[in-house]
Amino acid sequence: MNTSASLILDYDYATSQVTEHESEMSASEFMLSGGDGIYTAMRTVCHGTRLFLFDDHLQRICKSHSVMLSKEDGVKQRQLDTEYWRGLLAPLIRRGLNRFGSGSDQDSKITVLVDRNRVAVQFVRLLGPNGLDPSCWVKFVSGRRDHPEAKSLQWVHDREALEQLIVSPINEVVLIEHDSKDGPLRFYEGLSSNFFVTRRVSLGRQPEYLNFQLLSAPLDSVLLGTIMKLVLQICDRDGISVRYAPEFDALESWNGAFVSSTSRLVLPVSRIIYGEDSRQHSLNASDPLVVHLRDSVRNMAREKSTQI
Repeated sequence: MNTSASLILDYDYATSQVTEHESEMSASEFMLSGGDGIYTAMRTVCHGTRLFLFDDHLQRICKSHSVMLSKEDGVKQRQLDTEYWRGLLAPLIRRGLNRFGSGSDQDSKITVLVDRNRVAVQFVRLLGPNGLDPSCWVKFVSGRRDHPEAKSLQWVHDREALEQLIVSPINEVVLIEHDSKDGPLRFYEGLSSNFFVTRRVSLGRQPEYLNFQLLSAPLDSVLLGTIMKLVLQICDRDGISVRYAPEFDALESWNGAFVSSTSRLVLPVSRIIYGEDSRQHSLNASDPLVVHLRDSVRNMAREKSTQI
């Protein structure tokens, strides 16, 4: 089994040649090396044997390509087709996992960088028995990203300074901003995740999670992550109320919260740090709705994954 921090495969458009090398770069460092292209990050499930939400990531590459790169000279129409990317990426990912994960049942994070000249794919092992933590802290910081609909590498560079605030036990920085000059202060998204809150809206309903409402940033104001889309599909399936007006001023009414991303899946939040004086607000990491959504996403791993 490969014991380096990561493995990187580079595919050159001009020559169709693939080179590979071991690296000690983290996923963040790898993305910072990617210039001004686009990216997506996916993960394996089922002990490294299946790729979670692969089709969603192919669609994301095409959408980001159309927003950020399609006006560049040399971009071919085929690069806006998911089947083109499936044919290119599936063999690269299979090759990388065979090299990097051979003899291991540990899941991996797979980051794909795309620019006009090449495609680079990095493989990093996820920590823990399933690459999952029980809960985390987040820090709220003023800000909001440009072009949230696309996974541009420019955002990776823009957020670099804010990532310095992620020091254990803080797992993520969440952006908050007024929705207009005189509008309410609202939360939006994390640097590499989507963010949700729950609040109690009723009593006595069964199952217990139906007594809670999910609060989400408006869909046109954040990157609609693959796990975020799955969470909203579960809410629709299970009759869970969702409100897209996440006022920060209602903090005291929040019962639970979580971040969602490819590597974290659904990760409960136990504490929020906010304000210039670093005030703290505790949340219920075992909130019934958060637990239901976390378990539902995990249980859908095989159904929503592709054999690799």
